[in-house]
Amino acid sequence: MEFLVWSSFALISAVNILTPGPAILNTIRRATQLGFKNVLPTIAGNTLGLAIAGAFCAGGVATFVLASEILWLTFRWLGVAYLAWLGIKLLTKHEEIVLDLGNTAKVPATKLFSEAFLLAVTNPKAVLFFVSLFPQVMDPAQPLVPQATILITTFCVISIASLTSYSALAALLRNRFITQARYTRFRRLSGCLLMGFAGKLALQ
Repeated sequence: MEFLVWSSFALISAVNILTPGPAILNTIRRATQLGFKNVLPTIAGNTLGLAIAGAFCAGGVATFVLASEILWLTFRWLGVAYLAWLGIKLLTKHEEIVLDLGNTAKVPATKLFSEAFLLAVTNPKAVLFFVSLFPQVMDPAQPLVPQATILITTFCVISIASLTSYSALAALLRNRFITQARYTRFRRLSGCLLMGFAGKLALQ
């Protein structure tokens, strides 16, 4: 793969990743609640979800889904339903800040991981991004697996850097400004934003 092609893909990916969306919002919320170190399973879950979505797209699975209106609508509405469910949960369920950062029993790592993984793998925006860009940057005359590996790895590394930066900033603000009352208000705002993302996705 030519360096110019790869660098163009990396730049476009960075712009897409850095734009705040459900994954960033979820990571910031968890970092505010739990601190930086304890949010690493969230970043790992998001990364794995993106990697699987990218692999499916590179393998043509997503293209097949897009070609079938019923399958695409099913996938899209699954994403809408999960975002809406997560937003409703943030609006209705009480959640406390973990003051003792050594005590993460209230929020197991498996829950953080699965929450972020489902958010990433059911995000139609990521699938459409991969499907629209992969054919533009992959050379069919060259082996596709190495190219797909490079592109997916690049996207995931940029995503890790982005989520790590956002969560570190959130953890810093947590230590200085966040109280339980402010976290509750932020959580409700996050729920409203996720509901907004779900509504926007439903109307597209």
